[in-house]
Amino acid sequence: MKILRKARKIIDTINEFVGKIGKYVLLIILATLVFEVVSRYVFNSPTIWVADISTQALAALGALGGGYALLYNQHVRVDVFYGAWSDRLKGIVDIITSILFFTFTIVLFLKSLEMCMDAWNFRERSSTTFAMPLWYIKTLMPIGTFLLLIQGIAKLLHDITAIATGKSEDLKTL
Repeated sequence: MKILRKARKIIDTINEFVGKIGKYVLLIILATLVFEVVSRYVFNSPTIWVADISTQALAALGALGGGYALLYNQHVRVDVFYGAWSDRLKGIVDIITSILFFTFTIVLFLKSLEMCMDAWNFRERSSTTFAMPLWYIKTLMPIGTFLLLIQGIAKLLHDITAIATGKSEDLKTL
């Protein structure tokens, strides 16, 4: 059990760090949009780059946020019955549904890796006037999917511990 807890702690720490980066990405989105509003309506001088920057920052936030959301148990779940179940039963149900989770996440990882490689090979750019490069932002999708995958492994380790001990360890909550 000690090894499982240590592995979980490492994965949780990685996703916690990436999640904290997200608040700075939100600041970038906010700053660029405020800059655009002031530039457009105060100085009558709209920009061509703000839409690309804010869209790509939002894409980065979405790509990297999955593992962090799973760490804090914030993914969507039907909680009508789940909330009343024992920790052991929750662990069993979570392990059964993790088969679907891992299948989806592995396919998403492989497809996003393929998309990323194509973007790098073709030096893909956005179709806007600014023509911002897309290959580096598309690299975040397989990275984010990998972080989601390892956080899913950490959750699976948590569920195994819950079944073995009959009680759930403290999950992070907001």
